[in-house]
Amino acid sequence: MKQSQTEIAAAADDPVSTRQKILDAATETFAEHGFRAATTRMICAKAGVNVALVNYYFHSKAELYKAVISALFENMGKALLTIPDTVNDEASWQRAVRTWVAHSLQICAARKPPAVWVARLMALEECVPSDLTCDIEEKFAKPVRQSFLRLLRMGLQDEDPVTLALWASNIQSQYVVYALTKQGWGARFCPSDVSHEEWIKRLEDHICEGIFQRLKYS
Repeated sequence: MKQSQTEIAAAADDPVSTRQKILDAATETFAEHGFRAATTRMICAKAGVNVALVNYYFHSKAELYKAVISALFENMGKALLTIPDTVNDEASWQRAVRTWVAHSLQICAARKPPAVWVARLMALEECVPSDLTCDIEEKFAKPVRQSFLRLLRMGLQDEDPVTLALWASNIQSQYVVYALTKQGWGARFCPSDVSHEEWIKRLEDHICEGIFQRLKYS
């Protein structure tokens, strides 16, 4: 108990650094093991801090997980929300679509942090939902999905919601699949003489060409 109080007192001298150290360790641990399997002790061991500091800064594992998701969304996902606002004609719409697809591929097919952590957490939430899935869906996933639907709607003459949903699921499935396997789905298809970066760019072109052949800004 005395050691915990000493560590808390020491952390108070540099709260931003200590909090960030815990957040970084938690992000990696949750991405590796998922919310349920990850433990506070595992996170503290990676961060090199006492368990009491997690409770001091975040109060619980659930609140720490929310902080991780929120930070990742702020750094990587939030940019997607404003992409439709850049559209005012056919050319800007095509640029917006390409930006969306490129950004999504960079996250879903990522090999390095922090994007790879986003991809793994997204996959885990899909395959092994946590107790916080509904909260994450409402605060983060839903706004992103609605923004994407708004962008797609600009290129659809047909306002039928089923048509819109079909297009959304078809396009998103082409890049989300890369996040659903820890070992790297893309590596199973990428030719050995093609770099990861070139492969992702070719995927971007392939997906966008399919969109622009069928949809036109209106």
